[in-house]
Amino acid sequence: MPTDVDIASNALLLIGDEPISSLTSGTGAGFEVAAAIYPETYKQVLSEHPWSFALKEQVLSQLSQTPDDRTGYSYAYQIPTDLIRLWAIFEHCNYVIIGDLLYSNSNSLMARYVYKVTETALPAHFVVALQYKLASDFANSITESTSKAEYYEGKYRVAIAQARSIDSQGRPQESIIDKPFVDVRFSGRSPYSRGY
Repeated sequence: MPTDVDIASNALLLIGDEPISSLTSGTGAGFEVAAAIYPETYKQVLSEHPWSFALKEQVLSQLSQTPDDRTGYSYAYQIPTDLIRLWAIFEHCNYVIIGDLLYSNSNSLMARYVYKVTETALPAHFVVALQYKLASDFANSITESTSKAEYYEGKYRVAIAQARSIDSQGRPQESIIDKPFVDVRFSGRSPYSRGY
């Protein structure tokens, strides 16, 4: 299973640079760029899709402090510290995120969110896409070649689309939901006909 160093090194190799042995200590342009760019790029790519391997569900901790009455919300919750992107709140309700707090009128909430999973748990289809994204970002800084950066950005777009498709195969298709209120409104007429 790949580590963060393996992934960054492979991206450097793609653009013709030397591999690195660490993201915390080293010398050279490749090390400096990888150490600076890798962490945020990894989180960015994770945040773009509800990856099944990086989803977590957690009951949110309700705080004793309550939001100001003017907000229109009754309860405050602490957002998990490992949250990268919130994907869903259960029960379904209105909420707003303010800093590291979530305000809601529901007195019990569970969050489904993307978190920073360790690189050794990443599937191959995601690793390949991440390496192309890093190669694109590294190429701008190390080789100063916009054509090389654009080339790997193109490969990233194809690879990330394939990765999303593969990841989505682990979920059943959502069923079509009947819309009785729409049906009654049109009472047998097509919503696309004129004069309704």
